[in-house]
Amino acid sequence: MSMSAIPTKFVSLVPTNGNQFSGSKGTKVIFELEPSLGYVKGRDSYLVLKVLNNDTSDRGRTMFNNMAGVSSLISRVDIYSLKTGQHLETMENYNMWAAIENQYFYDDKTNIQSLQGVGIDCYANDINQTGDEVPTVPQTRHVNDCVLSPVDATGNPVYNYRVFTTPLKAGIFRWWDDEKLCPVLNLLGLRIEITLEDPKVALLPMSVVSDDGHVIAIGKDQVGMDALDATGAGTDDFVELAPTGGLTDPVANCGFAVGNSITIQGTGGADEVRTITAITTAGITTGAVKVSFTGVLPAALTAIKVKLTNDNRAYKVEPEFRVLQVMPQDMGGAMGGIDYEFTTYDMYFDTLFASQRKHQVDIPTVQSRALAIMSMFHDPSGEQTPRFSTLFTGASPKVLKLDSVQYFIKGRLQPVRAYNPKPLKEKIISEHELVKALTTINKEPQDLGQSDQYNLNDYTNTYVVARELARGNYFFDLTDAEPQIRLGFDGTRTENYQVSTWVWSKRVVVADPQQGIRVIL
Repeated sequence: MSMSAIPTKFVSLVPTNGNQFSGSKGTKVIFELEPSLGYVKGRDSYLVLKVLNNDTSDRGRTMFNNMAGVSSLISRVDIYSLKTGQHLETMENYNMWAAIENQYFYDDKTNIQSLQGVGIDCYANDINQTGDEVPTVPQTRHVNDCVLSPVDATGNPVYNYRVFTTPLKAGIFRWWDDEKLCPVLNLLGLRIEITLEDPKVALLPMSVVSDDGHVIAIGKDQVGMDALDATGAGTDDFVELAPTGGLTDPVANCGFAVGNSITIQGTGGADEVRTITAITTAGITTGAVKVSFTGVLPAALTAIKVKLTNDNRAYKVEPEFRVLQVMPQDMGGAMGGIDYEFTTYDMYFDTLFASQRKHQVDIPTVQSRALAIMSMFHDPSGEQTPRFSTLFTGASPKVLKLDSVQYFIKGRLQPVRAYNPKPLKEKIISEHELVKALTTINKEPQDLGQSDQYNLNDYTNTYVVARELARGNYFFDLTDAEPQIRLGFDGTRTENYQVSTWVWSKRVVVADPQQGIRVIL
């Protein structure tokens, strides 16, 4: 019988622990799928997230991380059998992996930009003409990047709930496998616990583009945006922001909104903190904006820069899970024993200290059906910076000063010769290893990075070091393999880095009416 002839319907589920959640690190959203749902098509089920920019005190303009989109809000997912409590799957750093998927698995990103709130620049870094890496950020000139924090023609914020949809990328729903129905009935229901992310990790303040094309961050700890000089002490209650690249809507693209607290810095006086009362283009330089604020400047300032005073990033979310229920006409024997196999990952963490020139990453995994190992590096101290989050951007071999990669698994070096992943060395080997590893989880990479202008030679997607362990219908037993990653560096770093490692494997859930539910790793 064809799938189209099998009765299906979407069932809308709301969390069992509330309807509206204020985003904060560790807040949980819980969905319960009762056994009565029978079977569901997990890959066609999806989360509906209604999100509000909830900066009520300062009205700052923010957007999701440009690579992860609305998945930025999800820090972790835990899945259990509803009736037995048996743990089935955990996906740590869910948003970090979502950002990697969005970069590598989609050539045309139009769909995920529209549905998931992914940014126009869905890659980690641009390379400037001097060869330095410049992290990409949400920009006010891109309409897609502004949907969470729009302003009207006079600069007043018109923030409201925006609806985003995204699949729940979970192994139990066979996201990384060929499609097969998820037997919620046999698993005695599912309890899905979604842990929300800190708003200072999930959201980024908007950045603007200057008249010479450079991206300018205007957040609290940034240099700020250039302004034309004020006219005199005691009379000035406005500043005129420098032209913003000849954009057609300077008010919307200046990055500020009425109600923002701004810091005005310049030569000739102390920093002044003011609240914006109006933004207009009337009677000033074409392409510039006049930003009016409370009170006058007590001193004449020159070389003025303007930036946000506070960092009050906040969000609210109203979640919903729409599950595609499948109702086979013949349910005979549905409650019998079943072995349900799916691909998922376990995460392991290690610290690379700034002074180390050689480092060995030990991976204490006991997976007996492993497929691949992938690792990413990031600076934990930069996860909440007001321009970009290192949790998603990661770190490239150039930043890490990484010049040697080799695995040691089950007493053997893999590959036989270590390779140098730097762009002008053996980048092609590094990317080939990554493509092979990603293919083992049933996902074919479509985009290895942005290659315009100076980007051609460097890593622009988040850098991931990887090793394929098995392919096709085969597995690799890591039970006693004691895997390691041996890294070499041609210099030291100024910061410590976290090494986050995904070990991908096939997992089998055995559901037996007599013996209950157990998991085979």
